Amino acid sequence: MKFIALIGPAGSGKSTLTGELSDHIESYGASVARVNYDPAAETLSYDPDVDIRDYVKAEDFMAEGLGPNGALIAAVDSSIEYVYDIKDRLEDINPDYAIIDTPGQLELFAYRVGGPLILDAIAGSYPILTIFLMDATFFDNPASIVSILVLASSVAVRLKKPQINIVSKSDLLKEKTISDVISRLGEEDFLVDVINSEELDPFLRSLSLRLSQALVESGFIGEVIPVSIRDPKSLDLLYAKIQQILSYGDDYKFYDYSEEP
Repeated sequence: MKFIALIGPAGSGKSTLTGELSDHIESYGASVARVNYDPAAETLSYDPDVDIRDYVKAEDFMAEGLGPNGALIAAVDSSIEYVYDIKDRLEDINPDYAIIDTPGQLELFAYRVGGPLILDAIAGSYPILTIFLMDATFFDNPASIVSILVLASSVAVRLKKPQINIVSKSDLLKEKTISDVISRLGEEDFLVDVINSEELDPFLRSLSLRLSQALVESGFIGEVIPVSIRDPKSLDLLYAKIQQILSYGDDYKFYDYSEEP
């Protein structure tokens, strides 16, 4: 069994990609278990094989007087009690892949103590990677690009898993943005040049430049994959990257960091 955890801001398309990627992988003959780990999900675009709502629901905590955010926090935190039940159910299904759809409030899963514990406990000794979804709407200006890349890097640092960074809903982008911007993000001076070419507030320019330089120098950006559920070829590229990373296991190096100054 191999695990894929989808992480990203609310509205970035995690649930939709969970369903479409699962179907795409299955079209190649592999078996996939779809895992919903959002206890506040009202509707899903796929039929989950394992659902955290069978154990805990945010609405139950709202009934006790908590607001929507407090209820979701309490539900995710309390879900840790059921992690091994979920793991046992997955062992019974025994799929080739298990795709975990996480809550839209990514800070609840990625930044709180429970997030890494949940992923580590569910995956156990099996290979696992994360896919970070960057909504296409972030790619309309350099400052937004830098901000979403910084968010992606912080998730990678927090979860400590091999991570694939994708631009979701890439069909909303112009082809020129994909070919002239996204495909070049990992180039040494590209982000700096793009930022300098825009009219930005001096403080915003300075901050964006410093953050972009840190991202490039750390080797974090690497390859960013545009993905659209309407483009089977993009799903092919994503699946190929998934197979490449998971085949390396613990030896996979998902960044190109050098300690040299």
